[in-house]
Amino acid sequence: MFSLNHSWRRLLCLWLALLPGAGWSVVHAANPDALWQITSQQCVPASEAGRDPLPCSLVDQQRQFIILKDIVGVAQYLLIPTVRISGIESRDLLLPAAPNYWAYAWEQRFRVKRALGRPLADEQIGLEVNSAAARSQLQLHIHIDCLRSDLPALLQTYEHVVPDTWVPFMLEDHQYQLMRLTGADLGARNPFKLAAAMSPFAATAMGAQSLLLAGARFSDGSHGFYLLAMPVNFNLGERGSAEVLLDHQCR
Repeated sequence: MFSLNHSWRRLLCLWLALLPGAGWSVVHAANPDALWQITSQQCVPASEAGRDPLPCSLVDQQRQFIILKDIVGVAQYLLIPTVRISGIESRDLLLPAAPNYWAYAWEQRFRVKRALGRPLADEQIGLEVNSAAARSQLQLHIHIDCLRSDLPALLQTYEHVVPDTWVPFMLEDHQYQLMRLTGADLGARNPFKLAAAMSPFAATAMGAQSLLLAGARFSDGSHGFYLLAMPVNFNLGERGSAEVLLDHQCR
């Protein structure tokens, strides 16, 4: 029988293996601070000086994030906080007053559609954050891009799941947890906090999972989301990257 608490105890052990000095680090990158340097040294200073914030598309000084076109993909954008946050494991993301960066990223999904130059339904768009072991950058960033074309139909089979509850979801030998969310926007619901509340152990192992938020349109015509949590599984060589559910070429 599936045991969520047992699963999270195991995930906590894996997360401890990710801590500095334990032999695990971010995926190799020529400059793991590149996104933070672009944000803090180029885009934000330019915006504060009243100039075009290139290479960023947007600097939202009030809500403390920037939007940057990723060099990967035809229409992929990144939301990056303007404050230093290492990644999904940061305890700052779980504070009561923490910004809901996922809600801000969802507001920016129009940029993917505009970059493609063609219509794109909300259920074809996803937001994603990698685990501490799968990322290449040491600054939190949320991917905003197209979903894999087969994913909306697969997720739709879960449209009758009780909202705001976690259930197992298997896809191509990957183990996920899935939550269905109703409503056209996230409102006060923050996926970081939803994942942290999954079990008594979840908040202590945030860095050992990857999250994906997919737009949804249910059979009654209403809108909502599917939130997927993908744990690290070193036994299978899986570093925790739900990015495999995105299609950077928007096929």
